[in-house]
Amino acid sequence: MLLPLEYHFPDNTVSAKRLDKLLATGYFRTGNYLMRTRVLYFNDEILNTLHIRILLQEHQYSKSLQKILRRNNAQFTYTIQPYNISIEKENLYKEHRTRFKGNASLSLSGFMYDNYNRNIFNTYEINIYDNNKLIGYSFFDVGVTSMASIIGIFDQSYSKQSIGIYTMLLEMEYAKSMQLKYYYPGYVAYEPSQFNYKLRLSDTFEFYDWYSKRWISFEKRNKKTKISDFFNQKMNIAKNWLETFRLPYIDLFYPYFYMGSMYPKSDCVKSVHHLLIQDFDIEGLFYIVEFNPEKMELMLSGITIHKYQFEEMIDFSDVYDNTQWSRVLLYLHPQITVRNEYELYAGYIFLQDLFRQHMQPPPIPNTRFQNPNMNR
Repeated sequence: MLLPLEYHFPDNTVSAKRLDKLLATGYFRTGNYLMRTRVLYFNDEILNTLHIRILLQEHQYSKSLQKILRRNNAQFTYTIQPYNISIEKENLYKEHRTRFKGNASLSLSGFMYDNYNRNIFNTYEINIYDNNKLIGYSFFDVGVTSMASIIGIFDQSYSKQSIGIYTMLLEMEYAKSMQLKYYYPGYVAYEPSQFNYKLRLSDTFEFYDWYSKRWISFEKRNKKTKISDFFNQKMNIAKNWLETFRLPYIDLFYPYFYMGSMYPKSDCVKSVHHLLIQDFDIEGLFYIVEFNPEKMELMLSGITIHKYQFEEMIDFSDVYDNTQWSRVLLYLHPQITVRNEYELYAGYIFLQDLFRQHMQPPPIPNTRFQNPNMNR
């Protein structure tokens, strides 16, 4: 299974031992849940992400990082303690939030709790002070052998002092003093991105390989196929099959693929790219060829558009353009696995006849998008 995003919602407190295991299998924490991010749609761009970690026993600071530590240790003071959300930290978060791109939480407590009224991780904080003024802080989780950096916030007027990097260096110093084995700073991307500042922290990293499910040297990352490239390879096979039988299609990107991971028990479509077959003419019903990342198969799938509660009707003429869908999609049934061009064509004929002969209303998909954090 290679879902672009994979969520884990703990039912209760995550023990230090359990945290180690989750981190070691490629999860990272955001809010009160954990994720594995293989493909990320961020600022209208597809990013192939790499979850990284640092082996602390082998880690050495570069000269530039040593300079940041020496300079800031001489200029500022800091404390390390169990985390606590205060009004002072909330205000600093709201100022810092303007740096975030994408859908950032409106408050620090919203980010940490995510609609869940208590913290379920073993979380600590580092607070940075200029005299008695709080100018930055970071939160991190501690396991038995691991530490995971969660978030770093700082006063924008201290940007030249690299406070964000500084708090991560202090986290690593603290982890080394505890004789922890691994430091998990989060994920970076193959592509240039705002997440790649973490690569300043060390000359050597390991990354979690989604194929072998092992941590390997970061230097070998380019020998592995990017997940989105793997998806594209599968879709190119499907394009050849469609062209064999001269079936017209449109290649569409689906920006809401994350919905299928966030609500796994719903009928939300899970794939990233679709080949929309052109000659079905039943309003509200579409047929796509997709690579299903959960079933790891090319599939011929019937889909429809999710109707929101506030909508009286859907304008089906405006649900996609030349490049991508503009609405959340839901699976209809049946879905047909196709392993060659003949199975694809046979499935196409079957589904076309099924709906054109009967013209019956399509089955109602499961649209219960229940928040997994509720009733936990």
